[in-house]
Amino acid sequence: MANKNTLTYYLVIACLFFIPILYFKTYIGPLPLSAEVILVPLVTLAAIYEFFKGKIRLNDLKIWPLTAAFALFLLVSLISIVNAIDLKSAIMETARYLSYVVLFLIVAKVDFTKKQYLSFAKWFGAAVVIVGVFGVLQYVFNFSLNKAGLYALQEAKGRVDSTLVNPNYYSAYLNYLIPTILLVAVVYFKNRTAQLLMFALFAIYVANVVLTYTRAAWVTMACALILLIILMPKLFIKNAIKPHILLSFLILFTVVYFMPDVQSRTSSALYAIEQLLPKGTNISLGGDSADPDSGDVDEVAGEEEEVEEDATTSRAVVSRTTLWKTGWYMLRDNPVLGLGVGNYTANYKDYVEKYPELYIGHDSYSVHNSYLKVGAETGFIGLISFLLIYIVYFLTIIKLYLDQKQNVLGKVMAVGLFVGSVCYMVQNLSNNLIFIPQLNMIFWLTAGLVLAFLAKKRKEVA
Repeated sequence: MANKNTLTYYLVIACLFFIPILYFKTYIGPLPLSAEVILVPLVTLAAIYEFFKGKIRLNDLKIWPLTAAFALFLLVSLISIVNAIDLKSAIMETARYLSYVVLFLIVAKVDFTKKQYLSFAKWFGAAVVIVGVFGVLQYVFNFSLNKAGLYALQEAKGRVDSTLVNPNYYSAYLNYLIPTILLVAVVYFKNRTAQLLMFALFAIYVANVVLTYTRAAWVTMACALILLIILMPKLFIKNAIKPHILLSFLILFTVVYFMPDVQSRTSSALYAIEQLLPKGTNISLGGDSADPDSGDVDEVAGEEEEVEEDATTSRAVVSRTTLWKTGWYMLRDNPVLGLGVGNYTANYKDYVEKYPELYIGHDSYSVHNSYLKVGAETGFIGLISFLLIYIVYFLTIIKLYLDQKQNVLGKVMAVGLFVGSVCYMVQNLSNNLIFIPQLNMIFWLTAGLVLAFLAKKRKEVA
Protein backbone atom coordinates (compact mmCIF):
# COMPACT_ATOMS: atom_id res chain seq x y z
CA MET A 1 0.00 0.00 0.00
CA ALA A 2 1.29 3.48 -0.90
CA ASN A 3 2.74 5.58 1.92
CA LYS A 4 2.94 2.68 4.39
CA ASN A 5 6.21 2.42 6.32
CA THR A 6 8.05 4.70 3.91
CA LEU A 7 11.36 6.30 4.71
CA THR A 8 9.70 9.71 4.36
CA TYR A 9 7.25 8.76 7.10
CA TYR A 10 9.99 7.69 9.49
CA LEU A 11 12.08 10.78 8.80
CA VAL A 12 9.09 13.04 9.51
CA ILE A 13 8.73 11.24 12.85
CA ALA A 14 12.43 11.89 13.49
CA CYS A 15 11.89 15.60 12.78
CA LEU A 16 8.87 15.80 15.08
CA PHE A 17 10.69 14.11 17.95
CA PHE A 18 14.29 15.27 17.68
CA ILE A 19 14.06 18.89 16.47
CA PRO A 20 12.20 20.10 19.62
CA ILE A 21 14.30 18.19 22.15
CA LEU A 22 17.75 18.03 20.55
CA TYR A 23 19.51 21.34 20.27
CA PHE A 24 23.09 21.37 19.16
CA LYS A 25 24.86 23.62 16.74
CA THR A 26 28.38 23.41 15.47
CA TYR A 27 30.17 24.33 12.27
CA ILE A 28 32.01 22.36 9.64
CA GLY A 29 34.05 25.16 8.17
CA PRO A 30 31.53 27.89 7.28
CA LEU A 31 28.56 25.47 7.24
CA PRO A 32 26.31 25.09 10.31
CA LEU A 33 25.42 21.63 11.59
CA SER A 34 22.32 20.96 13.71
CA ALA A 35 19.42 18.49 13.98
CA GLU A 36 17.32 20.33 11.41
CA VAL A 37 20.26 20.80 9.05
CA ILE A 38 20.74 17.02 9.03
CA LEU A 39 17.10 15.93 8.97
CA VAL A 40 15.48 18.32 6.47
CA PRO A 41 17.74 17.36 3.51
CA LEU A 42 17.15 13.69 4.35
CA VAL A 43 13.37 14.17 4.34
CA THR A 44 13.61 16.06 1.06
CA LEU A 45 15.72 13.43 -0.70
CA ALA A 46 13.56 10.60 0.63
CA ALA A 47 10.32 12.28 -0.45
CA ILE A 48 11.61 13.00 -3.97
CA TYR A 49 12.93 9.46 -4.41
CA GLU A 50 9.82 7.75 -3.03
CA PHE A 51 7.46 9.97 -5.01
CA PHE A 52 9.08 9.03 -8.31
CA LYS A 53 9.18 5.38 -7.23
CA GLY A 54 5.44 5.51 -6.51
CA LYS A 55 5.86 4.73 -2.81
CA ILE A 56 4.12 7.91 -1.73
CA ARG A 57 1.25 9.82 -3.26
CA LEU A 58 0.02 13.39 -2.87
CA ASN A 59 -3.18 14.55 -1.20
CA ASP A 60 -5.73 17.03 -2.56
CA LEU A 61 -4.86 19.90 -0.22
CA LYS A 62 -4.68 23.02 -2.39
CA ILE A 63 -1.59 24.89 -1.31
CA TRP A 64 -0.74 26.61 -4.58
CA PRO A 65 -1.67 30.05 -3.13
CA LEU A 66 0.81 29.50 -0.29
CA THR A 67 3.39 28.15 -2.70
CA ALA A 68 2.98 31.25 -4.87
CA ALA A 69 3.38 33.50 -1.82
CA PHE A 70 6.52 31.62 -0.77
CA ALA A 71 7.93 31.95 -4.30
CA LEU A 72 7.16 35.68 -4.49
CA PHE A 73 9.04 36.45 -1.27
CA LEU A 74 11.93 34.26 -2.40
CA LEU A 75 12.14 36.21 -5.67
CA VAL A 76 12.17 39.57 -3.86
CA SER A 77 14.79 38.27 -1.43
CA LEU A 78 17.05 37.11 -4.25
CA ILE A 79 16.75 40.46 -6.01
CA SER A 80 17.56 42.29 -2.76
CA ILE A 81 20.95 40.56 -2.66
CA VAL A 82 22.22 43.19 -5.11
CA ASN A 83 22.38 45.54 -2.10
CA ALA A 84 24.00 43.03 0.28
CA ILE A 85 27.42 43.80 1.70
CA ASP A 86 27.62 40.40 3.40
CA LEU A 87 26.99 37.81 0.69
CA LYS A 88 27.53 34.85 3.02
CA SER A 89 24.77 36.00 5.38
CA ALA A 90 22.46 36.55 2.42
CA ILE A 91 23.03 33.03 1.11
CA MET A 92 22.64 31.44 4.55
CA GLU A 93 19.39 33.34 5.24
CA THR A 94 17.97 32.27 1.88
CA ALA A 95 18.98 28.64 2.46
CA ARG A 96 17.25 28.62 5.86
CA TYR A 97 14.10 30.07 4.32
CA LEU A 98 14.08 27.42 1.60
CA SER A 99 14.48 24.65 4.18
CA TYR A 100 11.31 25.80 6.00
CA VAL A 101 9.36 26.03 2.77
CA VAL A 102 10.48 22.67 1.38
CA LEU A 103 9.73 20.83 4.64
CA PHE A 104 6.30 22.47 4.88
CA LEU A 105 5.39 21.60 1.29
CA ILE A 106 6.43 17.97 1.77
CA VAL A 107 4.47 17.32 4.96
CA ALA A 108 1.47 19.31 3.71
CA LYS A 109 1.21 17.45 0.39
CA VAL A 110 2.19 13.84 1.17
CA ASP A 111 -0.95 11.76 1.65
CA PHE A 112 -0.30 10.10 4.99
CA THR A 113 -2.83 7.68 6.47
CA LYS A 114 -4.94 8.31 9.59
CA LYS A 115 -2.82 5.79 11.46
CA GLN A 116 0.33 7.64 10.45
CA TYR A 117 -1.11 10.96 11.65
CA LEU A 118 -1.86 9.29 14.99
CA SER A 119 1.77 8.16 15.16
CA PHE A 120 2.93 11.70 14.36
CA ALA A 121 0.77 12.99 17.23
CA LYS A 122 2.18 10.41 19.66
CA TRP A 123 5.83 11.07 18.79
CA PHE A 124 5.45 14.83 18.82
CA GLY A 125 3.40 14.54 22.02
CA ALA A 126 6.28 12.63 23.61
CA ALA A 127 8.65 15.42 22.63
CA VAL A 128 6.21 18.02 23.99
CA VAL A 129 6.11 16.24 27.36
CA ILE A 130 9.90 15.90 27.52
CA VAL A 131 10.45 19.57 26.70
CA GLY A 132 7.90 20.75 29.30
CA VAL A 133 9.06 18.47 32.11
CA PHE A 134 12.68 19.33 31.39
CA GLY A 135 11.82 23.03 31.70
CA VAL A 136 10.27 22.55 35.14
CA LEU A 137 13.17 20.40 36.34
CA GLN A 138 15.60 22.97 35.02
CA TYR A 139 14.09 25.56 37.35
CA VAL A 140 13.58 23.27 40.35
CA PHE A 141 17.16 21.99 40.32
CA ASN A 142 18.64 25.27 39.09
CA PHE A 143 20.72 23.92 36.21
CA SER A 144 21.53 25.78 32.99
CA LEU A 145 19.11 28.56 33.83
CA ASN A 146 19.40 31.65 31.68
CA LYS A 147 20.66 34.52 33.82
CA ALA A 148 20.04 37.29 31.27
CA GLY A 149 17.37 39.85 32.09
CA LEU A 150 17.28 39.19 35.84
CA TYR A 151 17.65 42.87 36.71
CA ALA A 152 13.92 43.23 37.40
CA LEU A 153 13.49 39.90 39.21
CA GLN A 154 13.92 39.74 42.97
CA GLU A 155 13.06 36.10 43.73
CA ALA A 156 13.63 34.10 40.54
CA LYS A 157 16.72 31.89 40.29
CA GLY A 158 16.89 32.39 36.56
CA ARG A 159 14.87 32.07 33.38
CA VAL A 160 13.88 28.71 31.91
CA ASP A 161 14.75 28.01 28.26
CA SER A 162 14.48 24.18 28.31
CA THR A 163 15.73 22.80 24.98
CA LEU A 164 15.16 25.98 22.95
CA VAL A 165 18.29 27.91 24.02
CA ASN A 166 16.66 31.24 24.84
CA PRO A 167 13.71 32.03 27.17
CA ASN A 168 12.10 34.27 24.54
CA TYR A 169 12.26 31.51 21.92
CA TYR A 170 10.99 28.97 24.42
CA SER A 171 8.03 31.13 25.44
CA ALA A 172 7.01 31.47 21.78
CA TYR A 173 7.18 27.68 21.34
CA LEU A 174 5.01 27.24 24.44
CA ASN A 175 2.40 29.78 23.38
CA TYR A 176 2.22 28.22 19.93
CA LEU A 177 1.22 24.85 21.45
CA ILE A 178 -0.76 25.86 24.55
CA PRO A 179 -4.04 26.68 22.71
CA THR A 180 -4.21 23.24 21.08
CA ILE A 181 -3.26 21.44 24.29
CA LEU A 182 -5.99 23.26 26.22
CA LEU A 183 -8.66 22.64 23.58
CA VAL A 184 -7.82 18.94 23.40
CA ALA A 185 -8.02 18.73 27.21
CA VAL A 186 -11.27 20.64 27.65
CA VAL A 187 -13.20 20.23 24.40
CA TYR A 188 -12.06 17.06 22.62
CA PHE A 189 -11.44 14.49 25.35
CA LYS A 190 -14.56 13.24 27.12
CA ASN A 191 -12.94 10.77 29.50
CA ARG A 192 -12.16 12.46 32.82
CA THR A 193 -8.79 10.77 33.26
CA ALA A 194 -7.69 11.75 29.75
CA GLN A 195 -8.89 15.31 30.36
CA LEU A 196 -6.96 15.63 33.60
CA LEU A 197 -3.78 14.19 32.11
CA MET A 198 -3.93 16.60 29.19
CA PHE A 199 -4.79 19.46 31.56
CA ALA A 200 -1.71 18.52 33.59
CA LEU A 201 0.38 18.97 30.44
CA PHE A 202 -1.33 22.31 29.86
CA ALA A 203 -0.48 23.31 33.43
CA ILE A 204 3.17 22.31 32.95
CA TYR A 205 3.34 24.48 29.83
CA VAL A 206 1.69 27.43 31.57
CA ALA A 207 4.21 27.10 34.41
CA ASN A 208 7.00 27.05 31.86
CA VAL A 209 5.72 30.26 30.26
CA VAL A 210 5.78 31.89 33.69
CA LEU A 211 9.29 30.60 34.38
CA THR A 212 10.63 32.10 31.15
CA TYR A 213 9.83 35.49 32.74
CA THR A 214 9.11 36.85 29.27
CA ARG A 215 6.53 39.57 29.84
CA ALA A 216 5.36 39.67 26.23
CA ALA A 217 4.70 35.92 26.44
CA TRP A 218 2.60 36.31 29.57
CA VAL A 219 0.40 38.94 27.94
CA THR A 220 0.19 36.90 24.73
CA MET A 221 -0.86 33.76 26.63
CA ALA A 222 -3.59 35.60 28.50
CA CYS A 223 -4.94 37.11 25.27
CA ALA A 224 -4.77 33.71 23.56
CA LEU A 225 -6.99 32.13 26.21
CA ILE A 226 -9.54 34.89 25.69
CA LEU A 227 -9.39 34.41 21.92
CA LEU A 228 -9.98 30.66 22.33
CA ILE A 229 -13.19 31.31 24.24
CA ILE A 230 -14.34 33.86 21.66
CA LEU A 231 -13.76 31.43 18.77
CA MET A 232 -15.31 28.37 20.47
CA PRO A 233 -17.67 29.85 23.08
CA LYS A 234 -20.31 27.11 23.26
CA LEU A 235 -18.04 24.08 23.09
CA PHE A 236 -15.40 25.54 25.39
CA ILE A 237 -17.67 26.96 28.10
CA LYS A 238 -19.96 23.91 28.08
CA ASN A 239 -17.02 21.60 28.78
CA ALA A 240 -15.05 23.97 31.02
CA ILE A 241 -17.81 24.35 33.63
CA LYS A 242 -17.48 20.73 34.71
CA PRO A 243 -16.39 20.53 38.38
CA HIS A 244 -13.05 18.78 37.80
CA ILE A 245 -12.08 21.25 35.05
CA LEU A 246 -13.10 24.29 37.12
CA LEU A 247 -11.16 22.94 40.10
CA SER A 248 -8.13 22.33 37.87
CA PHE A 249 -8.26 25.92 36.60
CA LEU A 250 -8.58 27.23 40.16
CA ILE A 251 -5.58 25.23 41.41
CA LEU A 252 -3.48 26.27 38.40
CA PHE A 253 -4.38 29.94 38.82
CA THR A 254 -3.54 29.84 42.55
CA VAL A 255 -0.19 28.13 41.97
CA VAL A 256 0.77 30.54 39.19
CA TYR A 257 -0.25 33.59 41.23
CA PHE A 258 2.13 32.65 44.04
CA MET A 259 5.09 31.64 41.86
CA PRO A 260 8.25 33.75 42.32
CA ASP A 261 8.00 37.31 40.97
CA VAL A 262 4.69 36.72 39.18
CA GLN A 263 2.84 39.62 40.80
CA SER A 264 5.64 42.15 40.39
CA ARG A 265 6.51 40.95 36.89
CA THR A 266 2.84 41.20 35.86
CA SER A 267 2.70 44.79 37.05
CA SER A 268 5.95 45.41 35.18
CA ALA A 269 4.45 43.91 32.02
CA LEU A 270 1.39 46.15 32.24
CA TYR A 271 3.65 49.13 32.87
CA ALA A 272 5.73 48.23 29.82
CA ILE A 273 2.59 48.07 27.67
CA GLU A 274 1.44 51.38 29.13
CA GLN A 275 4.66 53.05 28.01
CA LEU A 276 3.98 51.97 24.42
CA LEU A 277 0.41 53.29 24.45
CA PRO A 278 -0.68 56.93 23.97
CA LYS A 279 0.06 59.17 26.94
CA GLY A 280 -2.69 59.23 29.52
CA THR A 281 -3.56 55.54 29.13
CA ASN A 282 -3.49 53.74 32.47
CA ILE A 283 -3.72 49.97 32.67
CA SER A 284 -1.49 49.39 35.72
CA LEU A 285 -2.75 47.26 38.58
CA GLY A 286 -3.57 48.76 41.91
CA GLY A 287 -5.23 52.03 40.94
CA ASP A 288 -3.83 55.41 42.01
CA SER A 289 -0.55 55.79 43.80
CA ALA A 290 -0.67 55.99 47.56
CA ASP A 291 -0.58 59.34 49.31
CA PRO A 292 2.96 59.90 50.61
CA ASP A 293 1.54 61.90 53.52
CA SER A 294 -0.59 59.02 54.75
CA GLY A 295 2.12 57.89 57.16
CA ASP A 296 2.10 54.28 55.95
CA VAL A 297 5.82 53.48 56.03
CA ASP A 298 5.45 50.04 54.41
CA GLU A 299 3.36 51.51 51.60
CA VAL A 300 5.90 54.27 50.93
CA ALA A 301 8.74 51.72 50.94
CA GLY A 302 6.75 49.61 48.50
CA GLU A 303 6.32 52.65 46.29
CA GLU A 304 10.10 53.20 46.28
CA GLU A 305 10.61 49.61 45.10
CA GLU A 306 7.96 50.16 42.41
CA VAL A 307 9.69 53.33 41.26
CA GLU A 308 12.99 51.45 40.95
CA GLU A 309 11.35 48.62 38.98
CA ASP A 310 9.42 51.09 36.80
CA ALA A 311 12.69 52.84 36.00
CA THR A 312 14.24 49.51 35.02
CA THR A 313 11.23 48.66 32.88
CA SER A 314 11.34 52.10 31.29
CA ARG A 315 14.97 51.55 30.30
CA ALA A 316 14.05 48.19 28.78
CA VAL A 317 11.18 49.78 26.85
CA VAL A 318 13.42 52.60 25.61
CA SER A 319 16.08 50.09 24.48
CA ARG A 320 13.50 47.98 22.65
CA THR A 321 11.86 50.94 20.94
CA THR A 322 15.31 52.26 19.96
CA LEU A 323 16.08 48.93 18.29
CA TRP A 324 12.76 49.09 16.45
CA LYS A 325 13.59 52.61 15.37
CA THR A 326 16.89 51.34 13.98
CA GLY A 327 15.05 48.81 11.83
CA TRP A 328 12.62 51.49 10.72
CA TYR A 329 15.45 53.85 9.71
CA MET A 330 16.99 51.09 7.60
CA LEU A 331 13.65 50.48 5.90
CA ARG A 332 12.98 54.19 5.45
CA ASP A 333 16.39 54.78 3.87
CA ASN A 334 16.13 51.70 1.62
CA PRO A 335 12.41 51.42 0.81
CA VAL A 336 12.54 49.45 -2.45
CA LEU A 337 14.94 46.52 -2.03
CA GLY A 338 16.23 47.07 1.49
CA LEU A 339 19.81 46.40 2.54
CA GLY A 340 19.84 42.83 1.25
CA VAL A 341 18.36 39.68 2.77
CA GLY A 342 20.26 38.62 5.91
CA ASN A 343 22.15 41.91 6.08
CA TYR A 344 20.56 43.72 9.03
CA THR A 345 23.43 42.89 11.39
CA ALA A 346 26.07 43.75 8.78
CA ASN A 347 24.67 47.29 8.57
CA TYR A 348 23.88 47.86 12.26
CA LYS A 349 27.16 49.49 13.26
CA ASP A 350 27.07 51.90 10.31
CA TYR A 351 23.56 52.99 11.24
CA VAL A 352 24.26 53.69 14.89
CA GLU A 353 27.24 55.76 13.77
CA LYS A 354 25.10 57.58 11.21
CA TYR A 355 22.31 58.14 13.76
CA PRO A 356 23.95 58.43 17.22
CA GLU A 357 20.56 58.49 18.97
CA LEU A 358 20.18 54.81 18.00
CA TYR A 359 23.26 53.71 19.94
CA ILE A 360 22.46 51.58 23.03
CA GLY A 361 25.99 50.46 23.89
CA HIS A 362 26.51 47.65 21.36
CA ASP A 363 28.18 47.47 17.96
CA SER A 364 25.79 44.69 16.95
CA TYR A 365 22.28 44.00 18.17
CA SER A 366 19.11 42.29 16.95
CA VAL A 367 16.17 44.48 15.91
CA HIS A 368 13.85 42.35 18.11
CA ASN A 369 11.06 42.52 15.52
CA SER A 370 10.83 40.06 12.64
CA TYR A 371 8.75 42.36 10.47
CA LEU A 372 11.13 45.29 10.77
CA LYS A 373 14.02 42.93 10.03
CA VAL A 374 12.33 41.75 6.84
CA GLY A 375 11.52 45.32 5.85
CA ALA A 376 15.04 46.58 6.55
CA GLU A 377 16.55 43.77 4.47
CA THR A 378 14.08 43.52 1.56
CA GLY A 379 12.23 46.85 1.51
CA PHE A 380 8.51 47.49 1.45
CA ILE A 381 8.02 45.09 -1.46
CA GLY A 382 9.67 42.32 0.52
CA LEU A 383 7.72 43.14 3.67
CA ILE A 384 4.39 43.06 1.81
CA SER A 385 5.22 39.78 0.08
CA PHE A 386 6.37 38.34 3.42
CA LEU A 387 3.12 39.31 5.15
CA LEU A 388 1.20 37.86 2.22
CA ILE A 389 2.54 34.40 3.15
CA TYR A 390 0.86 34.59 6.55
CA ILE A 391 -2.33 36.16 5.24
CA VAL A 392 -2.76 33.22 2.84
CA TYR A 393 -1.75 30.83 5.63
CA PHE A 394 -4.45 32.09 8.00
CA LEU A 395 -7.06 32.12 5.23
CA THR A 396 -6.18 28.48 4.53
CA ILE A 397 -6.78 27.56 8.18
CA ILE A 398 -10.11 29.41 8.19
CA LYS A 399 -11.29 27.64 5.04
CA LEU A 400 -10.35 24.23 6.42
CA TYR A 401 -12.09 25.09 9.71
CA LEU A 402 -15.32 25.97 7.89
CA ASP A 403 -15.11 22.65 6.03
CA GLN A 404 -15.05 20.61 9.26
CA LYS A 405 -18.83 20.87 9.87
CA GLN A 406 -19.60 18.58 12.86
CA ASN A 407 -16.07 17.21 13.19
CA VAL A 408 -15.04 18.26 16.71
CA LEU A 409 -11.42 17.11 16.43
CA GLY A 410 -11.02 19.01 13.15
CA LYS A 411 -12.45 22.17 14.69
CA VAL A 412 -10.21 21.82 17.76
CA MET A 413 -7.08 21.38 15.65
CA ALA A 414 -7.99 24.27 13.33
CA VAL A 415 -8.77 26.71 16.14
CA GLY A 416 -5.74 25.58 18.14
CA LEU A 417 -3.46 26.08 15.13
CA PHE A 418 -5.05 29.44 14.33
CA VAL A 419 -4.72 30.85 17.85
CA GLY A 420 -1.26 29.35 18.35
CA SER A 421 -0.12 30.89 15.08
CA VAL A 422 -1.56 34.26 16.08
CA CYS A 423 0.49 34.02 19.30
CA TYR A 424 3.58 33.25 17.24
CA MET A 425 3.01 36.23 14.95
CA VAL A 426 2.35 38.57 17.89
CA GLN A 427 5.53 37.54 19.71
CA ASN A 428 7.46 38.25 16.52
CA LEU A 429 6.65 41.91 17.16
CA SER A 430 9.16 41.86 20.01
CA ASN A 431 11.60 39.16 18.84
CA ASN A 432 13.13 37.73 15.65
CA LEU A 433 11.48 34.34 16.15
CA ILE A 434 10.82 33.74 12.46
CA PHE A 435 14.59 33.67 11.95
CA ILE A 436 15.32 31.05 14.63
CA PRO A 437 15.83 27.76 12.71
CA GLN A 438 14.80 25.30 15.44
CA LEU A 439 11.68 27.26 16.39
CA ASN A 440 10.56 28.11 12.86
CA MET A 441 11.12 24.52 11.74
CA ILE A 442 8.76 23.32 14.49
CA PHE A 443 6.20 25.91 13.39
CA TRP A 444 6.12 25.01 9.69
CA LEU A 445 6.51 21.26 10.27
CA THR A 446 3.52 21.01 12.61
CA ALA A 447 1.47 23.55 10.64
CA GLY A 448 1.91 21.56 7.43
CA LEU A 449 0.88 18.31 9.10
CA VAL A 450 -2.19 19.87 10.75
CA LEU A 451 -3.35 21.45 7.47
CA ALA A 452 -2.98 18.10 5.68
CA PHE A 453 -4.81 16.34 8.53
CA LEU A 454 -7.66 18.86 8.33
CA ALA A 455 -7.93 18.28 4.60
CA LYS A 456 -8.25 14.53 5.23
CA LYS A 457 -10.86 15.04 7.95
CA ARG A 458 -12.80 17.32 5.58
CA LYS A 459 -13.15 14.45 3.11
CA GLU A 460 -14.56 12.21 5.86
CA VAL A 461 -17.45 14.59 6.60
CA ALA A 462 -18.07 15.63 2.99
